Amino acid sequence: MADALFLGLTVSVGSALAVLGALMIMAGIAQRKTPPLFSPDVEDHDAVLIFRDSTLVDCSDRGRQLLAAIRDQGMQADNGHSDSAALDSLLGYLAPHFPDLRAQLAKLAESGSLQLDATDDSGLTLKAQWRCGLAHLRLSDTSADGVLVAMDRLSYKALHQELHNLRDVTRAAPLLIWQSDEQGQILWANGAYIAALHDSGRTDQQALTWPLPELFADHDASGRLGLQFSDGLRWYSYQTADAGQMTLHFATPIDAAVQSEFARREMMQMLTRTFATLPIGLALFDADRRLQVFNPALVDLTGLDPFFLAARPDLGQMLYTLRELRMLPEPKDFGTWRDEIMKMEQAAASGSFSEEWHLDSGRIYHITATPQGDGTLAFFIQDITSEAGLMRGYKAEIETAQNILDLLPDGVAAFNLAGQAVFANAGYVQLWGSDPCTDLSDSGIEQAIRNWALRCDATVFWDQLAIFAANSDADGELTGTGTLKSGAAIALRAQRLVGGGVVVTFRHLAQQRGIPVAGLAHHQDRISRIDHAAPNDMRPDYMSAPQDARTKFRSVKHKGSRIRA
Repeated sequence: MADALFLGLTVSVGSALAVLGALMIMAGIAQRKTPPLFSPDVEDHDAVLIFRDSTLVDCSDRGRQLLAAIRDQGMQADNGHSDSAALDSLLGYLAPHFPDLRAQLAKLAESGSLQLDATDDSGLTLKAQWRCGLAHLRLSDTSADGVLVAMDRLSYKALHQELHNLRDVTRAAPLLIWQSDEQGQILWANGAYIAALHDSGRTDQQALTWPLPELFADHDASGRLGLQFSDGLRWYSYQTADAGQMTLHFATPIDAAVQSEFARREMMQMLTRTFATLPIGLALFDADRRLQVFNPALVDLTGLDPFFLAARPDLGQMLYTLRELRMLPEPKDFGTWRDEIMKMEQAAASGSFSEEWHLDSGRIYHITATPQGDGTLAFFIQDITSEAGLMRGYKAEIETAQNILDLLPDGVAAFNLAGQAVFANAGYVQLWGSDPCTDLSDSGIEQAIRNWALRCDATVFWDQLAIFAANSDADGELTGTGTLKSGAAIALRAQRLVGGGVVVTFRHLAQQRGIPVAGLAHHQDRISRIDHAAPNDMRPDYMSAPQDARTKFRSVKHKGSRIRA
């Protein structure tokens, strides 16, 4: 009985153990069918990232640090912290090392696995596997195998600080900076470039993908780039620099410089159109005395060939050519003429050159030269032949009128609206012994009336004449008589001129026809007795007031010839 019981117990325990072993074997087989997320051969320095389509599912610590470093380097837009953009950021970072990475990963589901080695000397290796609809990416640095980099803490802090400084500089730089590979794909860009992408409407900020679009696909050979924005066209100065197998691009905003250039160009066009219509010849020379600008009037006045002027000759060549065309006043010898050329240039440089050229053809040119602040010289050639002829005619007419008036027996003096003497003939100078037109101390008609009154006997006419001369609105004329201290009687006549001036005529009464000498003496005696017999309150204020209390007249100093313009 006991044996039977022991045998049954043994069979039961053996069966249970067999079932348990079968279960353990089945569990082990089932566990092998579900691969682990990370392979046992993953090293500590490998970065492992697992993606479902483009969404990050999981990653190792090194993989998380790699994505954080990519974000700090500006490889992503503001939405770079999302898991959906991690794949684009990673591929943008790996593209310089694995140029055909995107094409290889597109075949991963078919091939099941692949391994890529970096084409540069970075020593990177990328292994990818397709497991249950997930893409496992493992990035290894083969150059770091068995290598331990020793660095003290101070050096590490300095290196870390320098890295942050460089990142801050590129992020805050106002110019656009980006990096492209040999195929021209943009692998890295700073914040200014990404902001320009958004402002230009080339990409949506929420759907930024790598590689980034090229903003300046077409640019001219001058290194100037134009980009159309919503607020208008913006201009950039474009430069490149080699960085190994990559190329760095720099675009500096130059809107202010371009606008200034456009404004200068428009100003030059406006000045060119203005100069083209001027009747005065213009020749502008630079600091090296080479012709830079000329107008058609210069060709018309000098007869110079436009092609010769367009070749930008220097000042000496231009003057020699003018001499050959007989458009210069010819001196007696060549040496003197050459010295005159040098003196003319030096005088123009000091701002004092101005003269008239009387040509053999009878034409007269007025030449002036004006120096500019930057060392340039502007020469102006004006034909004044007609003006010179008119001036000679005017001078001849004035001289003729002067001679005619000098022949008159009467004294004549003319004063302008300001009271200044503008004309006096020989009769006036002989009568009063002075010429107000050449006397620098003469102060005008007020002083003249005062001198006339002092040299004559007292009469109310001088006050009347002063009032008539001071009142420019008074029309007509004023006549009267006076007696010189010498006893000679004179007749005076003041008339208003056009423009408000006054002309005064003096005539000796003894020269009038039909007046006997006895009657003239009686007339002079009557005038003298009337003026001197008048009481003080009836005497003219001009003569009765003391010299210091007399009316002070306006003083205008002047100089000039006997006829004043």
